[in-house]
Amino acid sequence: MFKNLILFTLFFLLLKVSLAQQVASRIPGSPYPVSGTPSKLYVTNDWGWGSEKQFTTLTLQGLLAKAGNTMIYNESGVGYSVWVEDLVANYGVTVDKIYYNNFKGLITHFQNSFDGYILCNIKDNSSNVAVSLCAQLNAIAVTPENESLMVSLGKQKLMDVRGKDEEWALESDYASKFSKDIVSFQREDKCAFLSDYSIFADAFQFFDTDINSELVNDAFERMNSNRVVMGWGPDEENTVKKISQNSLQLNGTDWTENLPVLSNFEAELKQKTHAATVNDEDNVHTVCFLVSDGDNFDWLLKEFYGHPKAYGSPNRGQVSIGWSISPALSELGPTIMNYLYDNASNTSSAKDFFIGSTSGIGYMNPDYFPHLQESADLTNKFMKKADLNILNIIGKNYRTSDMQKFLSQDNIDAIFYYKYDNYAGLNGNIYIVNDKPVIGARYRLWEGFDNAETLAAKLNNQSTDAYSADGYSLIAVHAWSFNQYVVDEINACASRLNSNVIVLPPDEFVMRIKKKFGLPTAVNTDVFTEGFKVYPNPVCSDFMNFKGDFRRDDVIEIVDVNNRLILRSIIKNEHINTLRIDLKNSISNGLYIVRIVRDSKVYTTKVTVQR
Repeated sequence: MFKNLILFTLFFLLLKVSLAQQVASRIPGSPYPVSGTPSKLYVTNDWGWGSEKQFTTLTLQGLLAKAGNTMIYNESGVGYSVWVEDLVANYGVTVDKIYYNNFKGLITHFQNSFDGYILCNIKDNSSNVAVSLCAQLNAIAVTPENESLMVSLGKQKLMDVRGKDEEWALESDYASKFSKDIVSFQREDKCAFLSDYSIFADAFQFFDTDINSELVNDAFERMNSNRVVMGWGPDEENTVKKISQNSLQLNGTDWTENLPVLSNFEAELKQKTHAATVNDEDNVHTVCFLVSDGDNFDWLLKEFYGHPKAYGSPNRGQVSIGWSISPALSELGPTIMNYLYDNASNTSSAKDFFIGSTSGIGYMNPDYFPHLQESADLTNKFMKKADLNILNIIGKNYRTSDMQKFLSQDNIDAIFYYKYDNYAGLNGNIYIVNDKPVIGARYRLWEGFDNAETLAAKLNNQSTDAYSADGYSLIAVHAWSFNQYVVDEINACASRLNSNVIVLPPDEFVMRIKKKFGLPTAVNTDVFTEGFKVYPNPVCSDFMNFKGDFRRDDVIEIVDVNNRLILRSIIKNEHINTLRIDLKNSISNGLYIVRIVRDSKVYTTKVTVQR
């Protein structure tokens, strides 16, 4: 009898564990909230409902997501049908479409899930105020058009915020409860988007056309360092600069839906392949196409795969293509990221390969970012979770010190660098930092700059020196050019290339550069063997400086990557601790091997000259 009681108790405990709601994992230090993985979704399609009903439904979605288990999923917009079908097929989710086109039925069904409503107007400041307060009051936002439904359900009006603005909300007693990890910069006329996630995250939602206003300053300055701004601002350049100056990062989410649902799932993320071998030919020019805007969550969730233009193109798989994607999608939409990885081309002639998008877990400019090391550390963790090892960075001014913070990370093997005002502003230069390449774009496949025909003509006339940066071309492909049919434009360009021009995916492109440039080695270590040191590395002036216990007849040699002697100097004095070599008339920019020869021993390191 006692034995049976024990077995029954164990069975009950195991059953309780099995029924416990699954919670998606989060990286330590992640800014993204989590509640619980939903087992059931009430699927709707709000097309034709009107902005007022869409907005109210969105606020209900946010509240339900905070509780987990049962959530609402809106199947509007191309792409969203794919993701919910994937959830049903592969993640054990059941769906109910009983309220698919029934706003009143949906609200009535969930009336016990909220305590009342906040009355506001649609698409003005009060809609953002209402969103900011919904989580605090466990209320949904309602406009006068639909207040009668609330009255019929006996729901209490908890607050009327019409005529109030975001400054009022930020100065109210509720402000202390707003998240300091997530803030939503959302234009009022887009309140039928993103508001669900703002409520889910307890985020303050606001907007101002003046990026330097007191409201913007107060909203950003209250945030924790290295956290996230959701939404978008009045313009790209000044918004990203302002956000960066506050050590924040921008997730472009101003047109998104369903993030509270999609961010509560778990998926093991693994790209189909990482390069193990690489084309070893010497006399070819090597090209890599990289499609831009992988930090745009609305595009990733909708048209990226849902339309036959970019990743959804039926013509994908003819040429190797690099795709940028936000590392943050590993937590904001891991099942989507997994789906995209699973559907990557992977043949002997064409591969799709993803790299981390601009410039980490969110869009920012490293030039303006005070706590950049913290950002690099967190980006590294997200890169590992997302199975990404190359990072695309957009900056205003290239600085080696910024790149060192990222390339000191173990999950970041290379950087593809774009200048903000000209993605090809580095003119194809390759810099070696911490024994890893920073590769600047050479050309842009971009309306107004180059199309398939003009770009192919340029590439066919490029250097075939595999040991020089001139032998490589990173191509920035603009996602919005050519009516977004970027795959077709890439294919058209590749079809015009000569036989001595090869196209590689990003991983093989980086591996080939590393191999031909003699990487990895101790490129950026300060110390040779025997305590010799060269600094700075990269060399940014006309002088190369050395420290160490130099003796008479020690020989210093500088050779290029083809082992051609560039400079040779013999020490004439005993016990020199520092010396300087003038490079002005003997050496150009590039990667070099420095050798110190003492008796029969040779000490070497690699140094980049970048003046």
